[in-house]
Amino acid sequence: MKSIFSRPIAALTVAIVTLLSLSSVSAADVSGYLVGFGENAHPRELSPQTRVLLSGGQYSSMITKDGKFTFTNIPEGTYLLEVQSPQYNYPTAKVTLTGKETKANLVSLGFDWSNNDNPLQIPLTLVPRAPTTFFIPREGFKISSLFANPMMLMMGASVLMLFVMPKLMANMDAESMQEMQGMQEDMQMPSFEMPDISATLAKFSTGGASSSSSPQTASGKKRQ
Repeated sequence: MKSIFSRPIAALTVAIVTLLSLSSVSAADVSGYLVGFGENAHPRELSPQTRVLLSGGQYSSMITKDGKFTFTNIPEGTYLLEVQSPQYNYPTAKVTLTGKETKANLVSLGFDWSNNDNPLQIPLTLVPRAPTTFFIPREGFKISSLFANPMMLMMGASVLMLFVMPKLMANMDAESMQEMQGMQEDMQMPSFEMPDISATLAKFSTGGASSSSSPQTASGKKRQ
């Protein structure tokens, strides 16, 4: 009887010990701190919406009042650590978890994942690169922008001609003046007048009556 019950108990004990050993080896914690921007910045100035992500949000952690974040029971592997902050732009890091130690390296756009340069100290301390800007500031008024506007250029040319043309015309002789006036008349657009509809209808009606009466008069003359 004892041998019958002792074997399942022994197997269950071995399974529990194996699971505990695997969980203790294959899981680790990742912690660090976020620092504000500037020399006298305090972590309490950070927005409560700031989050720290591993592998694009597979694991996430909020920050405490002192800027600390913690990930617990993270399986062994390599993860990309990012900071989502509405205030500052933080660098990203590659975090490698093994059974013995935790390593971290700074990464950037186009970074080779197998490269282990720029190591970081554990626990992590991330300093923002610059404040986050979501909008492009509106440019101020510049006088040079007026010369880039075609409407302003046309207006300036018209004003210039308004003052220059009288002086040019005052120094012109009679023949040149007549030639210019002829050119202006040729350049004028022809004026199209709308026809009078009532007069047109009256012409059609009278024309139809005269044309209808003319054959009658011609036939009468033949009879005579």
